[in-house]
Parts: sequence; C-alpha cells; structure tokens
Amino acid sequence: MIDLNRQLERWIGDGIITSEQAELMRHSVLQPEPPPELPDVEEGRIPIITEILGYVGAALAIWAVMFLVSEFWENLSDWAQAGLFGALGIVLFASGATLLDTIEPAFRRLSSVLWAGSVLAGGGALFIVFDPILSYSPQTTWTLIGAIGVVVGGLMLRRQPSVAQHLVLFGAAMTTIMSAISLGPEPEFFVYGFVAWGVGLTWLLVSRSGILQPFSVGIVLGAIAMLYGAQIAAIEGETDTFGIFLGLATAALFATAGVMMRDRLAIILGGIGIFWFVPQAMFHFFGETFGGMFGIFVTGMLIIGLAIWFGRHREAL
Repeated sequence: MIDLNRQLERWIGDGIITSEQAELMRHSVLQPEPPPELPDVEEGRIPIITEILGYVGAALAIWAVMFLVSEFWENLSDWAQAGLFGALGIVLFASGATLLDTIEPAFRRLSSVLWAGSVLAGGGALFIVFDPILSYSPQTTWTLIGAIGVVVGGLMLRRQPSVAQHLVLFGAAMTTIMSAISLGPEPEFFVYGFVAWGVGLTWLLVSRSGILQPFSVGIVLGAIAMLYGAQIAAIEGETDTFGIFLGLATAALFATAGVMMRDRLAIILGGIGIFWFVPQAMFHFFGETFGGMFGIFVTGMLIIGLAIWFGRHREAL
C-alpha cells in the first residue's frame, strides 16, 4: 500500500493523473469488486446413465401398476375410473412441481416429464367424463380435451420451457383444431391435410419468432406437420397431384432457406421432404417405369451436385 501511495504521488507530481483520480485508484484497491460467483459444484452431479436407469425403473413400476389395475378396472364405475386418472394426474403434477426449482438439470428434466404425464392423465379423466358419462360425441369430446390441454400446456410451457411441455402444447393444439373442423358436416379427407399444413406453418413461424420455446422444437414440429399435411392431401384422389406439388414446394422451401441462412436444421428437414416426395412425384407421373426411376436418379445426382457446389462456394453465400 505504501508503494502504491508513492507511485500515485509521483504520477500526480508528473501531471499524469489528478488527485481525484488517485483517490479513486486507492478506493478500488481497498474495496475491489467481488469475484464472480462460481457455479454450484453440485449442479449436474447426476450421471446420464443414472438418469436413464431411473426412467427405466419408473416405466417398469408404472407398467406393473397398470397391469394390476387392469385386473379390476372393468368392475369400477365410470366415475371411479375418472377419479383414478385424476388422482394420478394430481400426483404427477405435484411431484413435478417439487422438482421445478432445483438446480440439478436431471431433476428439471424429470419435472417436465412428470408434468407432461399429468396432462395425459388428466386427459384420460376428461375423456371418461365427456364420453361414457356425459355421452358427448367423439368430435366434441376431443375438441374439449384438446382445448383444455392447450390452456394447461400453455401455462406449463410458460413456467417451464422444455421439450416435453412443447410437445404437449403442440399435440393439444393439433387435436383441438383437427377435431373442431369435424364438429359440423364431415369434411373431405384432403381438408385435414391442408389444415395440418397451415397449422404447421403457423407453429413454425411463431416458434421462429421466439414466442414458443424451445424454438428449435417448434420448428421441427411445424415442419413435420407441413410435410404430413401435404402427404394427407397427396393421398386423396382429387388432390393427389396438388398434394405432391405442395410437399415438393415445402421441402424445397426448407432446403433453400437452410442454404441461404446456413441453417443445418432447415436443410435436414428439406432433405427429408425431398427424399419423401420426389419418388412419389416420379411414380405419380411416370409410374414404375424406366422414366420414373431415371427421374429419381437424375434428381439424386442434382442434389449431390448441389451439395458439392455449396461445399466449395459456401464462403461466397
């Protein structure tokens, strides 16, 4: 400290610093900034093999309970069956809530799985109430269950953004919309495909904007829904051609966007779509002939050439 004072006085005399600056330097030495907090040494202490064994053991225990319950399930009343599902949902939700704020990643993952299980158990209870007890139609039953699942799943995802919660919300939303469109007169089969494609596009864009987390999960789910919707439309005789073109266009859009934005996930999704729809297109227009197989071969070679070109010119993009 004495050497510091001498040095500071020398700098003041030489006009390098002022007296106020020297005082600030003394203060910073006497009261240094606290060191950054080190991460808790306990975090992440559970090995992945232990976590996997825990899930396997829990699955075996649940299977055993389900087997035992099935022995007397048919002898229970509808309300008793719904009560068992409801009680299971409450237990799973409460168990997940106790692990929600832990610092251990494995426990947080377990919490998200327990919460997802509670939604499924609650859905089972609601199904028994709406279907055999209240005698609602299947369309009404699934629409109501899906709508309730959207509310509960949305709240859970907001509290704990995780893969399991995102899957629950997506499944509930898709169930609600697909069931709702059949509440009136039964629509043509291809309508379900176009609706699924639209839901997938909406989900992808909303996730891409960051509203739904984890956003990468939402992008994958949205892309799968779009490709699946195009496939449904391609099955219908009246819209099979349009469905195939829709699938090809969707796959090309993913692949192009992935190349332009250097997004590996989008490229993979586009590749899956191209692999799925190109053979369908060739067989649809040319049949199982030489022309169809040759078209598939040419398409494959073009994709390989594009991959080579992109690898050599990626810095210019």
